[in-house]
Amino acid sequence: MKRILLLPGEYRISHGPEEIETLVGSCVSVCLYNTKTGLAAMNHFLQDKPADISTGDIGQYGSTATEYILRVLLAADPIAGHYVAQIFGGAAVIKTTSKDYQIGDNNIIIAHRVLAAHRVHVIRQEVGGTRGRRIRFNTSTNTVFCRFAGQVGKKYNQREGG
Repeated sequence: MKRILLLPGEYRISHGPEEIETLVGSCVSVCLYNTKTGLAAMNHFLQDKPADISTGDIGQYGSTATEYILRVLLAADPIAGHYVAQIFGGAAVIKTTSKDYQIGDNNIIIAHRVLAAHRVHVIRQEVGGTRGRRIRFNTSTNTVFCRFAGQVGKKYNQREGG
């Protein structure tokens, strides 16, 4: 099976069996899967939304990256009920005293908002905390292996919603 490393600010639309892997801290990854067709997508965004919508790369922001991968998938199959989502990341890896500067929390919130706006059901989330997570998304089975960064072995080995 083809393996893809997803870097911060990147996203991937998968039309066949792949394992997409990334490491998130305060960043968030949304894994989308179509339970009827097997189409899948994953992103890795750094911030919730751009200060100015006309600037920046869409992959950098949850509002634009999640919207983009959803629109691509929905163009192939417009029935929102065929899609499920899993959300990972959003840890508070950077200590801050400012309540207005909660990168991880803001990233989690925007992922939920965009998915809710499209009526996509979140079947699993592993978010928050203070440690990064390594995730590996098998696009042929909708299985996501997740473990804390630096942890030996895998934290989860489960199939969701397929």
